[in-house]
Amino acid sequence: MAREVPELRGGGGSVRVPELRNVPLTRRIVEIVDHPAFQRLRSVRQLGPTHLVYPGAVHTRFEHSLGVFDMARQYLLALLRDPNVAESLTEEDLLSCLLAGLLHDLGHYPFAHSLEALHHSGFDTPRHEDLSGRILLGGVPALRGERPIGDIIREQFGIDPQCVVDLVTRKPQAHTRVERRLVATVISSGVDADKADYLERDSIHMGVSYGRNYDRARFLDSLCASVDGDAIAITDKGRVAAEIFIFCRYTMFSEAYWHHTVRAVSAMVERALADFQAREQMPTDVLAAELLSRPDDALLTWLAERSPPDSETARLIGAMTGGRRRFYKRVLALNRVFDDIRHHNAYERVYHLDKRGLRELEAEIAATLSKLCGSRIDTASVIIDTPPRDKDRIETVQVVYDEAGKRSGRRLDEVSKVVQGIGTDFMKVVKKIRIFVAPEVRAQLDAIGGREAVVGPLFKTILDFVPERDMQQSLL
Repeated sequence: MAREVPELRGGGGSVRVPELRNVPLTRRIVEIVDHPAFQRLRSVRQLGPTHLVYPGAVHTRFEHSLGVFDMARQYLLALLRDPNVAESLTEEDLLSCLLAGLLHDLGHYPFAHSLEALHHSGFDTPRHEDLSGRILLGGVPALRGERPIGDIIREQFGIDPQCVVDLVTRKPQAHTRVERRLVATVISSGVDADKADYLERDSIHMGVSYGRNYDRARFLDSLCASVDGDAIAITDKGRVAAEIFIFCRYTMFSEAYWHHTVRAVSAMVERALADFQAREQMPTDVLAAELLSRPDDALLTWLAERSPPDSETARLIGAMTGGRRRFYKRVLALNRVFDDIRHHNAYERVYHLDKRGLRELEAEIAATLSKLCGSRIDTASVIIDTPPRDKDRIETVQVVYDEAGKRSGRRLDEVSKVVQGIGTDFMKVVKKIRIFVAPEVRAQLDAIGGREAVVGPLFKTILDFVPERDMQQSLL
């Protein structure tokens, strides 16, 4: 099968991406890359507002998409070393996987992760995966170009573009064929090609080392199909490489993605978008068209211009644009690692609140701070930042053992105390709840004793406000 897919072996042109990587491109891949819908990704930053904290983080979804295409290619080549896999995977399976790697972020728009978080607040916000499928099939008129990317896939690759859409939008277990579930995990799983690329790429641009410390060559050399053949796995000789891969992801969340200032900026963007959409009530299709038509900075300008000068949207965006850098500051951080029972109780109660409950608690905290400062603190000056609920566990991978020709498999988190510890530490330490306040409020609190003076009253406010909960509901 590999001989029938020139994209796997390269041999044509290439494009250079950081760090020192040549991504091989065939003529028909270049035709997709040159499509206006794909070129749009040059204007969408990979990490949204993170560049305001890490100045080098201005890389784009365009660069990342090329990187994922190349990583998917390397994953497939590793899998095809197994004669059984090579025999079972069809040309359509291989091409669909490669194209899904290339096009998985086609529908990404500025600050997508912040805006998608509003879906849990009752807002009808577009999912970028769904938009990827719509754009690919020509469902977004402004991004059809001379013809949709789906038509190029059908004519140049001879496969149904819906196969690519399904790999982008559906979970691996939702696919019927075992082989399709296998290639789907190349795109979405605990150690997929997407993570392999963004961990390294984000590390490079952020100027940190955390995401690129695993042994990529060893990892790829150990990549194989699971015992059931329906997911990517690793042989036992790659166990340590996989442990370090998972540890890299843990450290990137701990020290980079969820760095307290990054979370403050992200929370400000999310609040600004929530205030805007609550006021505008744009239909999903209209909102999606607006989001897809603007790069990051232009979208922030548009949001501010469409909002009243005294709105939360205008106030928050004004604090991070126009040469200003007035980010909200921490006054309290909660996690599950402290022995102090107040931390555990406060964390569990806040973590289980819905968005409406969080806004009501923010108002109570604003009232408490007003009493402490002796002046009115409005609710807009307080943001409670809770970690995303879809990051409640460290994903794992199967380890495959071959003894006397008999294959068996066990989950990495079952055989590795390292991965077990990472999972526990991720939940207890990394998943912090933070209370941020406007910088002028933080200055007032500093004048009366700083965070030490406010910790006790904040705990009391939280524990008095949130109803007592059964601690057995804890996620631990």
